[in-house]
Amino acid sequence: MVCYVKIQKYVIWRNHMILACQNISKAFGTTEIIKNASFHIEEREKAALVGINGAGKSTLLKIIIGEMRADEGEVILSKGKTMGYLAQHQDLTGHLSIYQEVLTAKQNLIDMEERLRQMESDMNTKSGAELDELLSTYTRLSHTFELENGYAYRSEVVGVLKGLGFSESDFEKQVDSLSGGQKTRVALGKLLLTKPDIILLDEPTNHLDMDSISWLETYLLNYSGAILIVSHDRYFLDRVVTKVVEVDNKKVTTFEGNYTAYSQKKAMLREAAYHAWVNQQQEIHHQEEVIAKLKSFNREKSIKRAESREKMLDKVQRIDKPQEIQNQMRISLEPRFVSGNDVLTVESLSKSFPRTDTFQ
Repeated sequence: MVCYVKIQKYVIWRNHMILACQNISKAFGTTEIIKNASFHIEEREKAALVGINGAGKSTLLKIIIGEMRADEGEVILSKGKTMGYLAQHQDLTGHLSIYQEVLTAKQNLIDMEERLRQMESDMNTKSGAELDELLSTYTRLSHTFELENGYAYRSEVVGVLKGLGFSESDFEKQVDSLSGGQKTRVALGKLLLTKPDIILLDEPTNHLDMDSISWLETYLLNYSGAILIVSHDRYFLDRVVTKVVEVDNKKVTTFEGNYTAYSQKKAMLREAAYHAWVNQQQEIHHQEEVIAKLKSFNREKSIKRAESREKMLDKVQRIDKPQEIQNQMRISLEPRFVSGNDVLTVESLSKSFPRTDTFQ
């Protein structure tokens, strides 16, 4: 699915922010997926949305595009800005060819071009004030057409299709006949050519070869709008993004830099959190031993001191144990047919040469 959203809500932006998520929370039944999530995207900024499978990335994307309602919080898009969304799976239908389907992204220029041709034809039948007015309108429209790259939009469509791995012999294939991966590439091409102010891409490299991924990296780096990408391709993210928005354990945290910078910072934070938990556990254990010791004296003064320490211990804000990262892969392969343990068995073998028995 490709979705284009135009939201009229807006606030006074600072630092040219184009999109903001403020205190977003979402639960399914009693299971919290996202809690008090807040982050923003600035104009022309390239950001990644990362997290383990099931962390809530797709849920957050659906809330941003308006496909799903948040339980709390709001999504704010700057006034007059447009948003485009590319889902992982596409269901394009129709009898248009690949080229015709992608060309629809330039419908405004197609209509403008037709109007210019009509005005050129009308000039042959106009004169005087009517001709002057028509020429003035034609001049303004021609200028707009040129500013929007109207004289090269067909070449732009061809360039995007080739960049995404389609050859010219593919251009006339009907959309209905395409595979799921090809449909996704067609939808991606349409989205890029529509040029919304902010693009949300869900796993855009899944159906691209290395050359197409390299082309897309360059295209996105030079894209004039903002981009939010969900991808497991860390090398792709390293080359494209300058901010990482992480969804982890219902919380959303923003990190400046590319994916490598994020993973290094995340490792440091994870280690620091683990040490903080270990230190607190040691202190709790120490206090519990002291309390038990004081109570063992069975004296009023010692018991009061023990009770005082217990009250202090109850007020301690306990640190949750950091989740362990499962970064090891275990694979178990079972043969379809089990062969025997013996590679070769020989029984009662005989061999002879003329006139001489060699062995028996």
